[in-house]
Formats: sequence, C-alpha cells, structure tokens
Amino acid sequence: MQQKYAKQFVLNRCNVASTRTLNLLVLNIMPNKLETEGQILNLCTDCSQNLSFTFLYPRTHHFKTNILPYLKKTYATLDEIRDDYFDGLIITGAPVENLDFAAVDYWNEFTQLLDWAQTHVKQRLFICWAAQAALNYEFGIKKHSVEQKIFGVFEHRIEQPDSLLTGLSSIFYLPHSRRTTIETSDVLQHAELKLLLDSKKTGPQLITTKDHRDTFITGHPEYNTDTLGDEYFRDLKQGIQIKLPENYFYANDPSKKVINRWHSAGTQIFTNWLNQI
Repeated sequence: MQQKYAKQFVLNRCNVASTRTLNLLVLNIMPNKLETEGQILNLCTDCSQNLSFTFLYPRTHHFKTNILPYLKKTYATLDEIRDDYFDGLIITGAPVENLDFAAVDYWNEFTQLLDWAQTHVKQRLFICWAAQAALNYEFGIKKHSVEQKIFGVFEHRIEQPDSLLTGLSSIFYLPHSRRTTIETSDVLQHAELKLLLDSKKTGPQLITTKDHRDTFITGHPEYNTDTLGDEYFRDLKQGIQIKLPENYFYANDPSKKVINRWHSAGTQIFTNWLNQI
C-alpha cells in the first residue's frame, strides 16, 4: 500500500528487507489525539514486526477544540481509504459512554467502518468504549451504567489458556476508566464469542470471537503511567465528584509516586494480537 497520508508512522523493527510490514488502521476517537497516538505506538515496545500506522478520524464528529486542521492534514477519513486493505484495525475508547450509542454524532460513520472492515481488514481490536459499541452493533449486547465509575488498576486472573494471553503472568493488571459495563451473561449467550477474562468488579474484560478475528478489551492497556492521575485531577479541577483510582497511587496517596504495573501486560497482549494477524 502506498503512503498517502502524512500521519502514517512506519516502525521498522526487522533488519531483513523482505520482512512483511503489517499495515494497521487506527480510528482515534479519544479527545487528546497526540497523547493517544503515542500510547498506541508505545504498545509496540515488544513487537518485532515492521508496522505501518494510518490514523483515521470520524468526519461527522463535531470537535470541541481546534484540532480539525491538524486532522485534515495528517489523518485520513473513511472515504479516503475505502478502496484500501489493512492487516489490522484498532479503535480506541471515547468519553461518550453515558450517551446512547445512536446519540453519538459519529455513530453512523462508526457502523459504516465496521461493515467496511468486514471485507477490508483481517483483524479488529476494540478498546474500552469501542469494545462495548462493537459488541452492541455486532451482537446486540447492551451496556449498563454503574453506580461508581470503574476507575483504577484492576487485577486480572487467567483461568483458561489462549493465544492472546501467551507470556502473561497468571495474575496481571490493566487500567480501567468507564461509567458503563456489560453483563457476563449477555456475552455467554453468543456461541461466536469467547470470554477470556471476567471479574465481578469490572465485568467482562477480554473477549474474542472464536476465530480470533475480533478482540474486545474493556480496559485501557495503552494508558501511560500518568493517564489515570491526569483524569482524576482534571475532574477534581472541574468540580466533578470522583473517587481515587483504585490500586493506582502508592498507599492511596495522590501526592505519591505511581508504580506502573500494567505496561508489560499491555504490550504483551498487543504483541500477541499482532502475532495472530
């Protein structure tokens, strides 16, 4: 695929010129575009493949900041890449979980992308809100509001082996930040889905289709060390009632250092995902 967009990051990990490059498409719907770009690229720490990232933005979204000129210059739209084919599609989370799916201004474009990807993308990876949205669109699984925001770094226990969990400790941690969840029983009703990680505290955490073509992660493996803290202090400044992120600040003291316990797990899951493309 020829490079058409300025924001096409190419990461050459291999010294062999004949090594195939994986072409990845990323729909970045997080508010802080630059930070999220860096987080996605940071997931490649343990990856050995050559990777090319093309970033995508929803043309129908009404942006609250002056980011649109940057996006028009460096990102692509669905119409621009409609004739192209990609090895993988990654869709980030978005702070719209309190809205009904159909009330999100780019919902129609989001569903068009999912339909297009069925024939133009080999593997799809959905993160946080995107995981809930894709599960709703593809399988009719509903999201449910929670009384207390699922906010912090939570323990995950491996109870059954899977290629996506290769190389992970039996207990590992990932960040979560959301006000909605999905029900375990709703996932288990679908024979096409495989529930790999579940928790009473956070709900289903990692789901795949049986053929591993789609992967749904309800947490944020891409988050940087300070991301949850930045969200916490931002909400406090805005007068939003917010509890301390669980298992995040040392001794639950927001003035103390954060120990990143999830980066290695996040990069391992991402590497495993790439390895199955």
